[in-house]
Amino acid sequence: MLDSVRPTWVCGLFAAATLIMAPPAAAEPIYVLFTIDVESFSDGNPERDIWGRMPGQAEAHGIGKMMDIFDARGAKATFFVNVYEAAKHGEEALAEVCRTIHERGHDVELHTHPKPMFGVGYMQYADLPRQTEILKRGAELIGKWAGTDVMAHRAGGYMANLDTLAACKRVGILLEFSHNIAWPQSGLAHADLTQNAPVVQDGVLVVPVTAYVQASLGGWKSLRFLDIESSSPQEIRKVVADLQKHGVRTAVIMMHSFSFSRFGKPNERVERTLHKLVAEFVADPSIRVVTARQLHEIWQNSPDALLGRDYLPTTGWWMTYCRAWQRLDEGWKNVAVAFAPLFLAAAAATCGAACWRRRRKRNRNAA
Repeated sequence: MLDSVRPTWVCGLFAAATLIMAPPAAAEPIYVLFTIDVESFSDGNPERDIWGRMPGQAEAHGIGKMMDIFDARGAKATFFVNVYEAAKHGEEALAEVCRTIHERGHDVELHTHPKPMFGVGYMQYADLPRQTEILKRGAELIGKWAGTDVMAHRAGGYMANLDTLAACKRVGILLEFSHNIAWPQSGLAHADLTQNAPVVQDGVLVVPVTAYVQASLGGWKSLRFLDIESSSPQEIRKVVADLQKHGVRTAVIMMHSFSFSRFGKPNERVERTLHKLVAEFVADPSIRVVTARQLHEIWQNSPDALLGRDYLPTTGWWMTYCRAWQRLDEGWKNVAVAFAPLFLAAAAATCGAACWRRRRKRNRNAA
């Protein structure tokens, strides 16, 4: 029943108008990276959370299907693998993950949730020598399993600090993807770096997860970051277009290995979103879909090619409202946001009517 009242056609017209009125694309391409954090939930179930194998489902909805979507369009993605789960599930379980990604031509990089092996919850909670040890071990495992060097790192929970960058440099990992200003718990979010533009810090190229303002009121801003699950396709398109317009050279989109299966059943909406975005971005001559490894090569060939202007896009209240209507069946917050204006309007009308009746009654009594 809710589907019948969703103003999706209005949202669609608004999104189309936004794209039509957008300025011409910049001369320089923007590099878009689809990045997938490959990990299990805390209860540890790689079959479900990495491979997407669920009871009652003939088809797997995990990293294999994600690679199918990218491969169908001739694109490649970057998979940040939490190799430290090998301490819980055994090396072969994680080795198979790394081998499969690499053999299919996608980018295998390092994701750090080091607690199973090192007893450290997050990278920024460890000192520099310990962080160096953690990264070194992770790179060794990926090299052993997939036969490839590690070029890039993302800390679990984006919980990295300046020591993390120093540790990356020590072990030869020269790209860092943990910086996320929309995640205030992260040490790098408070390290006075850029907002969305890549920046070189102590010889390491820091590539931020793309952040944007979804809503603001006065001096208050609600920050969000590009995520296939939580951002709408309209928001992702607008943010990428705005970044390109303002000369920012990269846009980093987040996913997880369980983005298609987070709630124990296939999420067709998220799968459709990925299908559409990959197809659109690959077909757009002003966009280049690249991996972290390819970005490293671009940077090495032209050190200043990725550096320059910075910008924080805004999507606004309307896109936030449309997103809530599109996802009424995905949580009470969406219902609250979608119906709040209607309740406020009804409340205002009720109060207005009550005031009018009281005024009319006073006028009659005065007469």
